[in-house]
Amino acid sequence: MFSSPTQRANRRKFLVFSGTFLVLAAIGLFYSYSRPAIYLAGARVHINPGAVQVEAAVSTGGTQGANVPRSLLNELQVLTSRPLVKAVLEKMPDTQRDTASRLGADPVAALQAGLQAKVAEGTDVVEVTSRGPDAVLAATLVNELVVAYTGQLHDAYAKTLGSSLAQISDEVAQLTQKVQTQRRQMEDFRLRHNIVSFEREENEVLGRIKGQTEALNKAQEKLAIAEGKLRAMTESATAGRPIAAPVRANATLENLEQRASQAREELNEMGRGFTPAYLAMDPRARAVKYRLAELERQIVNQRQINGQVAQSDQSSALADARDEVNAARDTIARMTQQASGNRGELQQFASRFNEFRTMRDELAPLESLLRDAIQRNARQEAGEASRRPSVRVVEPAFAPREPWQPQYARDAAIVLGGAFLLALLAMWVVELFNRVDAPPTWVVSQPSPYPSPYLGNPSYGLGYDPGQANVAALAHRMPLAVEYDGRATMLPPVIHPRELLQEELAGILTNASPTVLLFAHLLLRGVSPEEAVALRGSDVNTAARTLHVASIHEGNDLRTAARDIPLDSTLHEVIVNTLKITPAGDAQPLLGDANAKPVALNDLTTELLYAAHDAGVDQPAEVTPDALRHTCAAFLARQGIRMADLARAVGQMSTTQAAIYSAMAPAGKRLGLEQVERLMLAVRQAA
Repeated sequence: MFSSPTQRANRRKFLVFSGTFLVLAAIGLFYSYSRPAIYLAGARVHINPGAVQVEAAVSTGGTQGANVPRSLLNELQVLTSRPLVKAVLEKMPDTQRDTASRLGADPVAALQAGLQAKVAEGTDVVEVTSRGPDAVLAATLVNELVVAYTGQLHDAYAKTLGSSLAQISDEVAQLTQKVQTQRRQMEDFRLRHNIVSFEREENEVLGRIKGQTEALNKAQEKLAIAEGKLRAMTESATAGRPIAAPVRANATLENLEQRASQAREELNEMGRGFTPAYLAMDPRARAVKYRLAELERQIVNQRQINGQVAQSDQSSALADARDEVNAARDTIARMTQQASGNRGELQQFASRFNEFRTMRDELAPLESLLRDAIQRNARQEAGEASRRPSVRVVEPAFAPREPWQPQYARDAAIVLGGAFLLALLAMWVVELFNRVDAPPTWVVSQPSPYPSPYLGNPSYGLGYDPGQANVAALAHRMPLAVEYDGRATMLPPVIHPRELLQEELAGILTNASPTVLLFAHLLLRGVSPEEAVALRGSDVNTAARTLHVASIHEGNDLRTAARDIPLDSTLHEVIVNTLKITPAGDAQPLLGDANAKPVALNDLTTELLYAAHDAGVDQPAEVTPDALRHTCAAFLARQGIRMADLARAVGQMSTTQAAIYSAMAPAGKRLGLEQVERLMLAVRQAA
């Protein structure tokens, strides 16, 4: 029994694995199920803590009240406070108090430590929870705590409201008495000193004195004007110049000067038409000359008469100016005497008036305070209902049937899983130090009827001759040769998709519909059919020039990993032409129908077959989405790309796929993804 090395190794592995697993599982399960159960009971309560009236100064003077809500967070501190928990514990039945006494030396602190109250975001609903070893005690504590808090909240509001109303009423009474007393004093002072109003012009004394002052100012202005006029007239008379006095108009002189001007104009007209000799003999011209001479003589006489009249008028004007100056001086002297007599009366009245205004200024703040107090009192009485707090139980607490912590089933599964992994690790460590020799090597190859220019040994790998028609399409039907310890044997053929030629790809892209054309371009860039159907417009990043391919899961397993592929100009143009809009930020599927719904993969596969048939491809049924993606992967593999970079370009591969593409690689240095050509010639020429 267990004679061979393999059997002995398997026995050792079984013993190490089972022993480690059983020991760790037993220890973990014992610890998990030995922990005491903790129950969680919770209730949801809608709490309106009420509001308080706050006064604030306004720009128009005085204050204005506003209802400011009380802080709900402060109320949560009261809800879970020690005095309230202590009061609830004292009102519980004896059985509950006995259960609480077993929590420790200070049961109130133990109960308070398990309490928690938090507000649901965006609402006034508070979730009150209690944790403890007894389910009934936890539920009873939460429900009784809400009841006790409700009564305490209403009692506190009633006390606050009564004291606030009494305080405001006392303030209104005191301010009213002060305002009435001040008003009576102002009225007695006004009547005693004959003050009509607060406007200075409306009082008799001030109005009379103001009128006398204005009249005196006007008289002084008039005297200054008269003295200036007299001085100017005297200086003109002394210098022999005409006195600037109003001269009466002489209508006769003006008429004579006008007629003389007409006669001169008439002689000038005759002089332009006739010679002087002719004019000397012409009776009409001689009559005009005679009339002009007569008019000039009359003008001289009239001017002499006008000068004598003007001289007489200027003497009279000078005498009038002297009389005007004397009259103005007499008026000013009389008004000045009257003003000096009223100066004492003015000073006395001004003192009383200023005192009266001071009393008014002292009364204004008292009246403002009285108005504010009356308004606060009215608002306090009217807004009592809106400020009243309220507590409404949305969902009461019930005794839980299952413990909140620990979760025995989940923890047991974690313990078993951890024990399993640690047992595997222990088995691997033991085998690491007990390994004797390496297992034999398997070499998988596939003979090719055509020598490959990319491979050093034409007898291994997938042969490919670009000049041979559709050799790649036939290669996947050949069986694989397997060599084990120098002995060659044949395995069943490995079936993989067909690899298309460049001419076939060009024909398919030419005859494809817009949606299938985009589908084919995505496949020829390494995107799987499932990944292409899941793409959305938001996956296209035109700024970074990338197309984000999301990961695909099947159950709990990751089928394909997320990656970004370059967004070349050809692919971007096909995307824009397919969607008819700019795809950036759009939730519309890239492969969608007229209703912006994703096209089924079966429909896309069928339309791809249509395009292959219309392009005249041999065996169009073999032109599947996997064939296009395989063609892209084979194109990259034959350039000598590293397998890790190939997986970055086309996604995850199985072991069989990796072996196939590895066999396609030529001998020599492996290249990175940035060093190879990513687009085939047919794809680049499809733009």
